[in-house]
Amino acid sequence: MKGLKKTLTVFAVMLVSLGILAGCKKKGVTGNVVIEFWEQDGADQQAVLDELIAGFQKEYPNITVKRVHHETEDLRKNFTSAAIGGQGPDVVLGPNDNLGVFVPGDLIVPASDVMGDAFLGEFDPVALDAAKYNGKQYMIPDRNGNELCLIYNKKLTTKVPQTWEEMVKIANELKAQGKVQYVVTFNLVEPFFTVPFLGAFGGKVFDDATSAKAKPTLNTPEVKAWFEWLAKIHKEGQIPKEMDYDVASNLFKEGKTAYLINGPWSFVDYLENASMDIGIAPIPQVNGKWPAPYSAVKGYTISQTAVKDANKKEAVRLFVEWVTSKDAQLKMMDSHKQLPTIKSAMTDKSVTDDPMIAGQKAQLEKATPMPIITQMRAVWDAVKPVQQELFAGKIKPEDAPAKMQKRAEDGIKALGL
Repeated sequence: MKGLKKTLTVFAVMLVSLGILAGCKKKGVTGNVVIEFWEQDGADQQAVLDELIAGFQKEYPNITVKRVHHETEDLRKNFTSAAIGGQGPDVVLGPNDNLGVFVPGDLIVPASDVMGDAFLGEFDPVALDAAKYNGKQYMIPDRNGNELCLIYNKKLTTKVPQTWEEMVKIANELKAQGKVQYVVTFNLVEPFFTVPFLGAFGGKVFDDATSAKAKPTLNTPEVKAWFEWLAKIHKEGQIPKEMDYDVASNLFKEGKTAYLINGPWSFVDYLENASMDIGIAPIPQVNGKWPAPYSAVKGYTISQTAVKDANKKEAVRLFVEWVTSKDAQLKMMDSHKQLPTIKSAMTDKSVTDDPMIAGQKAQLEKATPMPIITQMRAVWDAVKPVQQELFAGKIKPEDAPAKMQKRAEDGIKALGL
């Protein structure tokens, strides 16, 4: 009997040992590891991220994730400074135009080298392409879209205009009834909100937006026509004389316009915080063509510092796998209202049955991928001040293209390109 007990005890110890070993193998990480994680998401998304991190740490108790929030520009600037010094975060969540800074600076590694081809095979190829740089998969996308669209207040109208002229007509009828003051509102400060209309005039900001040697194309008849049209709707009072993001959004919330041009990140604010009943649609046609807002993905990049140690590298792989899983993307989708990127999530009923999510597909079909080359920063910096001069009446539309072109060329030279 004693021999039997001893045998059973040894067997039990072996089972426990095997269980521990199996657990270690499952964890894939030895000892305690700390992952520093930076992001620039909104408050609602941060709350979901904290839930995901808590779940991850429960599953992998020897891995600690420290989340740090930065605003978009601060994240890009601070990460660049830290990474150059061999420090900073291991994982960064941000928009794909970060790649235009992170990759040339040799600050991140191809995410595919860490995550593997089998993992990438679970994702939508279109979203993956938007997260590549020079043909390499540097980012794992967790949401697709970020495109501007037309948002309308169903309390004021349920009519979805197909053309700008149709929208003006609807708004003028509402004006005559004393219901609204403006045709539409949108941010007049940032060119991200006006550049969709350049597409309606057949223009673009680069000769080849995928080339490392891309040249700006701002001094063109198409750009002139774009600025003439912006000046026209401004002069005619279709839009407020002065309007930044907050003013445009607040006028929409206050019911002073039935239509607003904004992105999916704003949906939760209108639906939940302002308790509005809204619909979304493509931005109406201008000049007989559909405007082409920039679309983008947001996702996870992995720093050079994260892969120097094999243990840290494996911890990062597990973390990125966790936060981009189907369940994680669907949880995040509830907060950011953008399309998920993993194929199993894209076909989930919570996506296909949600009009605010599924409805974005119509606008995305008319969108164009945002250039993620470094030169894009110079273009934004060139267009923004001249656009502000246009709305302030300090420059004529016909003089704007040449001025923007020169500023863009000078900015690109300053970047050393």
